[in-house]
Amino acid sequence: MTIIYFILILGITVFIHELGHFLFAKKFGVHVYEFSIGMGPRIFKFNRKNDETDYCIRLFPIGGFVQMAGEEAEVDESIPKDKNLQTKPAWQRALIMGAGVMMNFLLAIVLLFFIGLFNEVSLNNVYVANSTISGLSDNDKIVAIDGSFVNNYDKLSLELTIVDGDDFTMTVKDANGNKKDVSVNPIAVGKSYLLYEMDYGFEVSDLTVTKSSLSEISENDKITAINGIQIENYSELLTELEKVDDSSFLLTVQSQDGTLKESTIQPKELDDDELLGYNYGFYITGTTEKGFFAAIKYAFIKFFSTIEQMVFTVFYLITGKISLTMLSGPVGIFNAVSVYSQYGFANLVSLLCLICINVGFINLLPIPAFDGCHLLFIIIEKIKGSRVNPKITNIISTVGFILLMILMLVVTFNDILRLF
Repeated sequence: MTIIYFILILGITVFIHELGHFLFAKKFGVHVYEFSIGMGPRIFKFNRKNDETDYCIRLFPIGGFVQMAGEEAEVDESIPKDKNLQTKPAWQRALIMGAGVMMNFLLAIVLLFFIGLFNEVSLNNVYVANSTISGLSDNDKIVAIDGSFVNNYDKLSLELTIVDGDDFTMTVKDANGNKKDVSVNPIAVGKSYLLYEMDYGFEVSDLTVTKSSLSEISENDKITAINGIQIENYSELLTELEKVDDSSFLLTVQSQDGTLKESTIQPKELDDDELLGYNYGFYITGTTEKGFFAAIKYAFIKFFSTIEQMVFTVFYLITGKISLTMLSGPVGIFNAVSVYSQYGFANLVSLLCLICINVGFINLLPIPAFDGCHLLFIIIEKIKGSRVNPKITNIISTVGFILLMILMLVVTFNDILRLF
């Protein structure tokens, strides 16, 4: 099913993008040779009556294109001049080139509206919950990470990604509007859901033992104390484990019949543990609403917060705060589809929204081979009063496409490395 979901999500994203280009090209009378979903060899083609366009599906579901007359430097003499893209006014060419992005964004907003309509959704701002950090209280509003402004979950997630497990300073605002800085020391979590690269002889989910190789500890036992210190939640468990480090400690658990049991645990270091993420000593929450108007607000709030996250991502890539190894391509998307599919249909729709916004945003960038580059040429044309030489634009687009394919290979290689 993951393969089917993957093809559907990428297929819908590409289809709606290329449909935007296609519809506006047809609207303005541009000759369209081919409307294709996928890249590589054709596996399916059909034509409509009295329609010059070949409608195709190609082998690899990682892209698509609308091939129009007038995109190439060489003029197709068999096509009437008025059906050539380059003969159209600048505003029409701009709409044709920008229509793919508009369709991606429109689909994402509509889907986000329906997600908000049928679910209780967060409407921005992030607040502290279940804090185990001294000086950090529940319902404190998070406003910055290491001085970088935070106003929603997406921006918070990006800033925590940049921190990448290092200690950081978090600025919060209490109920009275007073700001304070709190030091946060993230704790790395391994595949046992306990400290990274440490083996305790058991694994947990929250405070419940899910797997045990110890005779005194059984599955479904609930952890209640470490060295006599009461444990109320998962963050407290990790905090106490970090304090004992690799020293032996006394673990107290409660069995399903209510019996308390104690066991001395001697941690061992692991060489092949898997880093699952970090625990920050607090959870987050936000203001939520449900209903028609809440759904409208959610759709636009989520849309713009995702755009904001992508703007900062590009900025951090340029400034070196984020490396290329953190980007994902088709393999990374496939892995994300696998994860999201485990949590239901709504999560897959959320992933589709995220990918649609990503594709739309990336295509807006003035990078050769992207729609944004074509729009940039149109803007330059209006400024200088004459068109940019088609041969120059084609050379730039070709070089850009080659570099884009190289980047795709690098990103895919990094995605594959992350699987092992």
